Amino acid sequence: MKRLHLITLLALLFILFSGCNSSTVDEALEVIKDPGDALDLADGVDRKPIDLQRFGLNAFSNQAFAGSICNQFSEIKDTLGITAVRVLFNWDDNVQPTPNSNINFSFYDDILDCIPAGMTALVILAETPSWMANSSEWENGNPRLTFANRWARVVARRYAGNPKISGYQIWNEPNNAAFPSNARLSVLQDPLNFVELTSFASQAIRDEDLTKLIVSGATTSIAQNYPSALNYNKILVDAGILTLVDIYAIHYYGTNFERLVGDVDDFLKTISLPIWVTESGKTGVNNQLEYAERTLPFLRERVGGIDRIFWYRFAEDLPATESFGLRTPDPDFPVSDLYIYLANL
Repeated sequence: MKRLHLITLLALLFILFSGCNSSTVDEALEVIKDPGDALDLADGVDRKPIDLQRFGLNAFSNQAFAGSICNQFSEIKDTLGITAVRVLFNWDDNVQPTPNSNINFSFYDDILDCIPAGMTALVILAETPSWMANSSEWENGNPRLTFANRWARVVARRYAGNPKISGYQIWNEPNNAAFPSNARLSVLQDPLNFVELTSFASQAIRDEDLTKLIVSGATTSIAQNYPSALNYNKILVDAGILTLVDIYAIHYYGTNFERLVGDVDDFLKTISLPIWVTESGKTGVNNQLEYAERTLPFLRERVGGIDRIFWYRFAEDLPATESFGLRTPDPDFPVSDLYIYLANL
C-alpha cells in the first residue's frame, strides 16, 4: 500500500512540476503533509542558466596540488572568468601560537598580494588559537570581545583601505559542533552570544575601516540542517543582527526544496538586507553542473533578496567522487563538469 501511495505521489509531483515555476512548486508541496517523508523535489526543478554576474567562488589557497597562490587566483579570473572570491583569514596557532607572540600575517599578505586586478575578496574572520581556551587570556572575561579586539580589529587595521578586500564576514557556522572555537566563544548553542560577537567585531572593523562591507557569519545549511539552523537564524534576526551588518549570509547545501518552499523561504523573505549565499556546492566532479543549474536559479526565484552566491570551492584535495572542488588531485578527473562549463564560456 505504501509503495502504491508513493508511486501515485510521485506521478502527481511530476505533473505539477511540468513547466515548473514558483506557483506549481507550492501546489506540489500541498500534497506532502509531512516534509519528513524526505521526498527530494530536485527532479521537479528545471535546469536553468547560472547568473554568472553574481557568482563567486570560495578559494582558500591552502591546496598545494592546485599550484601557487598567485597561479590559483589567476586561473580563477582568467580561465573561469570569476572576479569575486571568498578567502579565509583564521586566527589560529599558525598565526599566533602564544598570547604574546607577534601575529604572523605572511600567508594572508601573500593571498592579497596575489589577488589580480579586477578581482575582490570577501575575507572570513574566524577561529581562535588554542591558548584562547584559557579564560585568563580573555579581555574583561569575555572571549567574544577578545576575538573582536585581538583579531577582527587588528586585521581591519592592517588592511585598511585595501581595494582588494570587498568586506569582512564575521565568523563561519557558529552552530557547527565540529568547530571547537564555537564552544570556546559560547556561540554553539547560544545565538544571542553570536549577536554579541557580531556587534563587537563589526564595531571594531568600522573603527578601523569604514569602506568595507560587514557580512554576518552564516550558520550551517539553513534548509539541510532543519529546523535547528533555521531556528538559530530566526533568533539572530529577532535579536537585531540585521542592524549590525550590511549583508545577511546563509549557507545552502543539498536540495531539500521541500524545506526551502515553506518555512525557510518565508523567513528569508523577511530579511531587509541583501542576502549572500556564502557557501553552496556539491561533491563529485560529474554532479556539480547539474546541481548548480538546478539549485542556484531556484534559490533566486524563491528568495528575491539573494544577491551573490559563492560556490564551494575552487580546489579540494579529496578523491574526485568526494571532492567539492572544481579542481581535484585525481589525474583522471582533474576538473569538474562545472569547471569545464565555466572555462568554455
